[in-house]
Amino acid sequence: MSINLEAFRWLRERTYAHARTCGEAGREVSTLKAWCLQQLQAWLVNHPERDEMSASQVVATSRSVARYVSENYQPHRAPPKTTRDQRLAEQRLSTWVVDELQERGRRPTIRNVARTMGVSKSKAGRLLSREDVAPVRKQRKVSLGSVPRQVLASLEAMLPKEGSTVVSVDDLAGRVWAKSSNEATGRQHRKRIKDALSQIENARLGFNIVTSSTLAAVRRGRRWKSGEADAALSAAEARPSLVYPIEALPKRPVGGAFWTSPEVNDVVIMLRVAAQERLPYPDLASFIHAHRLVIDPQPLLDIAWRCSQPEYSRDGMLEQMRRKASHLMDPRWNDGRRYLYGPLQRLVNSIHLLTEDGYWARPAPDALDTALHVTQYLDHVDESARIRIDMLRAIIEALWESDNRMDPKAAVAVCRQLAQAEEAGQWTPADGHLLRPEPTFAKVLEVHDDIPF
Repeated sequence: MSINLEAFRWLRERTYAHARTCGEAGREVSTLKAWCLQQLQAWLVNHPERDEMSASQVVATSRSVARYVSENYQPHRAPPKTTRDQRLAEQRLSTWVVDELQERGRRPTIRNVARTMGVSKSKAGRLLSREDVAPVRKQRKVSLGSVPRQVLASLEAMLPKEGSTVVSVDDLAGRVWAKSSNEATGRQHRKRIKDALSQIENARLGFNIVTSSTLAAVRRGRRWKSGEADAALSAAEARPSLVYPIEALPKRPVGGAFWTSPEVNDVVIMLRVAAQERLPYPDLASFIHAHRLVIDPQPLLDIAWRCSQPEYSRDGMLEQMRRKASHLMDPRWNDGRRYLYGPLQRLVNSIHLLTEDGYWARPAPDALDTALHVTQYLDHVDESARIRIDMLRAIIEALWESDNRMDPKAAVAVCRQLAQAEEAGQWTPADGHLLRPEPTFAKVLEVHDDIPF
């Protein structure tokens, strides 16, 4: 604070106005300090009656104002032209327009959707991409084989929007097949992954890919410029930390049609919460979607992403969520999202209630019923999904009847074993909680005539 409050207030207001127009380079501390010193000296010349400031005080005031504005300046943001309800209505309307165009026999392209809704093509493209509505793109995906589709799913998870990254070919192979110690098998896997990447690029799905012996430079949206992909590959080879961490992606779904179905996967995630597992962000997002706490869950997912960073444990994640909920109700921290207090508090209470079932080692069927009651999941699924959930409940009840010590943690472990068996073709939902016995081969006993009896 300056000894001359009038000069301090004048310089602060003038500096804020200057920071809006000078650009990022002009907001650096050294540049801004020189500008503040020049402005304050000129102001003192025009006001000779305010001569109580010494030269050192003028420099200190200029330095303090420059440092504060440089570190705390927030760019001006114009208020949105539409309300949240209007944006949500447009989001829901876009899917209806796609269905309407298909019924009329017209192609649901971005151009046709934009013309029908009366919006720009860029806005129509954003609306359709958020709802994962891309009929033309889905038709191009159909022509891909099994391996390219699995690789494409990994690339879309790595780059949900426009951007670029470098990924290891071996890591992509590990998402498709189990890692093998055989060197020849590894070479064959790398060859098939590179062929899949080439098919993805030729299918015009928005990915531009350049491969080396062990790495692949992937860009979504715009194409690589000349030499840009080679520079990214060279930098990743020199610094392995630049390679995309494949562990950050959700794990490859294990199982067949039953265990990989969305409703069974959601219920298993609820059991994992009851088993006191720390959920990574993709599974936590599925848990939030299963709750249906708000119509538009994206703001809640943003909070969950910040609270589920690797540095937080399971209890630390819950504590961060509780702290954010208290901030939403505090007027000093209110950022226009106070309506999220109730959904966020219900989410924390649900996780805490399910965790208690695992802490007290309650029977797995009771934990499953608690999860379905807390989330009200059965109120939002169709008849086929209810049948699969009833089959899962029957499996867990049979496990508990065969072993009354079957708690949520043990139930999750058995579910994973059954999913692996289904993927290997050794289990079907008709088998219930039992695995098929491995085939046994009887040994042939050679009987010789000279054996004495």
